[in-house]
Amino acid sequence: MKKYLFMIGMAAAILLSACGEEEVSSETADTDEMKIVQDENEALKERVSELEDELEAFDRTGDSETADAEVAELEEENEQLNNRVSELEEKLSSAEEQEEEVMALKEENETLESELVQAEEDLASAQEEYEDNTAEESTEAVLEEPAEKEAAEGDDVPREWESALNSAYSYAEIMHMSKAGIYDQLVSEYGENFPEEAAQYAIDNIEYDWKNNALESARSYQDLMDMSHAAIYDQLISDYGDKFTEEEAAYAVENLE
Repeated sequence: MKKYLFMIGMAAAILLSACGEEEVSSETADTDEMKIVQDENEALKERVSELEDELEAFDRTGDSETADAEVAELEEENEQLNNRVSELEEKLSSAEEQEEEVMALKEENETLESELVQAEEDLASAQEEYEDNTAEESTEAVLEEPAEKEAAEGDDVPREWESALNSAYSYAEIMHMSKAGIYDQLVSEYGENFPEEAAQYAIDNIEYDWKNNALESARSYQDLMDMSHAAIYDQLISDYGDKFTEEEAAYAVENLE
């Protein structure tokens, strides 16, 4: 388009030049003809001026539109780059947070493992101490069995009943069980599996300090399981627990340290 306008301008300039020469060489021409030529000359000058203005306007407009297009394209690319940078920053931030969480969990896990090892060691030590104390108490209890036990063993009773009574003393002395708990253990198919008559004979003839047994059981719950006094009381009298009487359980809780 620029080339086309430039050629029009050049043609107009040549035509003006030719008209000028014709005007100089035609000084003797008719006045009306000279007037016509002069008018055409002026019209051509105006047309050339208009074409030059249009060309200049076209140049300015074309450059502006091109520049605007380039600027718009650059802005779009810049926006895309900014979005990509934002995405990468978010991913990096998320990865850093996840890494911090993993490290925190690892540290917490190590701490818990150390506490677990220590707790296991404490439990093993407590069980060992409990077993030692139980063995000593059992030996003393055997040496000091009540006279009623000896008398009962001397009666004319079935051998199985005597065995049930001996087992009852063992549970009372070694495991500090209640009277009701011992009966259940004697008749249970998962325990001693004695006949009910033999178990009842044992319970009727055993003589023991049941309050002291309740106290020993309470101490075990307190030392090994860190139970509260209220929870220990409930466990001692529970039908699913030790089955001590309320009086025996109350005595045990009252005498805990």
